[in-house]
Amino acid sequence: MEKIGIVKSEFEKPVNPEKMKEYESTLVIDEEYARGLEGLEVGQSLQVIFNFHLIDDYKLFGPKRIGEPRGVFASRSPKRPNGLGVTAVELLAKDGNQLRVKGLDAIDGTPILDIKSYSKLMDQVDTDTDHHQGHHQAQPRTEIEKLIEDNDLEKLLLKAGELHGHFCPFVSLGVKAAAYAMQELDVSSQGMEEIVAVVETNSCFSDGIQYVTGCTFGNNALIYRDYGKTAVTVATRDGTGIRLYLENYNVVDENYPEASQLFDKVIAQRNGSAEEEERLNKKWQQIAFELLEYPIEELFKIEEVEIDVPDYAPIKEDKFCSECGEKIMAGKEVTIEGEDYCVPCMESNYLQLDGRGLELIGHV
Repeated sequence: MEKIGIVKSEFEKPVNPEKMKEYESTLVIDEEYARGLEGLEVGQSLQVIFNFHLIDDYKLFGPKRIGEPRGVFASRSPKRPNGLGVTAVELLAKDGNQLRVKGLDAIDGTPILDIKSYSKLMDQVDTDTDHHQGHHQAQPRTEIEKLIEDNDLEKLLLKAGELHGHFCPFVSLGVKAAAYAMQELDVSSQGMEEIVAVVETNSCFSDGIQYVTGCTFGNNALIYRDYGKTAVTVATRDGTGIRLYLENYNVVDENYPEASQLFDKVIAQRNGSAEEEERLNKKWQQIAFELLEYPIEELFKIEEVEIDVPDYAPIKEDKFCSECGEKIMAGKEVTIEGEDYCVPCMESNYLQLDGRGLELIGHV
């Protein structure tokens, strides 16, 4: 194979591919191949085929950045028998034999072997097969883990919206923060407490965290600390974690004042018209997807931290209320004179998590 050009990039050595894909690159095509660029239009998607020219060996099986070790043909590892890389990019500008693109994860000086127009008809695969469904049943987070690996924040937000019910700025920020933490820690989740997410708010932000990390109240991997801060810490069982705190908390107010005014009237005051509610939903959707494009460092304070991770959820013998007969989760019973009762029957105080945060509800 002969190269048809080279990549011009500000990255002289490989870094996190998700970071590289946020930057622009230039494809400088050799003059003898320049006529082959005729017909390319700004805004279209291209597939760039290139050579991992600094890799001098290959590895058929080994660890990957996210998830379990696997064969090279089931990964995007650069250590491949023929050293080929393929990445879809967006064409931003065309100037003679130079193409300015966004989304390329190739370093400066990378030899370009080919460029192809991306076609949804030809390049997207219908995965709705019995085999795919069976694999998805065995590993239900396969699709999510792939989206995290590809840093496909838009699709993650689309899926998180199914859980949250609507698109809004803070569910978007939760998706962005969670995906970043999962990538940096190089972890995956099966909902078995192998990782935990410590959220410091019960706002929309938390739904983005739950969807992307797979840490939920139901699988005991979501820990809620009633601090009232838009922040999350994602950690492994040994306590190694990353905390992201929304430092640019005025990002919506400063950049989208109309949305802030609508929010105040429709949500805060509960005094908006149906037309204003519809306008807010449209603005929220716009803002949610636009926030995905912000460099994460402009939004969050990011820290590497060590935390005390709670022990795995204990398995104890359940109790039964002597009054109503209903089963009670172990540890939640009220014991009086050797008899077990539930909280409602005894009208005891209890903690409740609602829109106000964690509240102590008292009967006495």
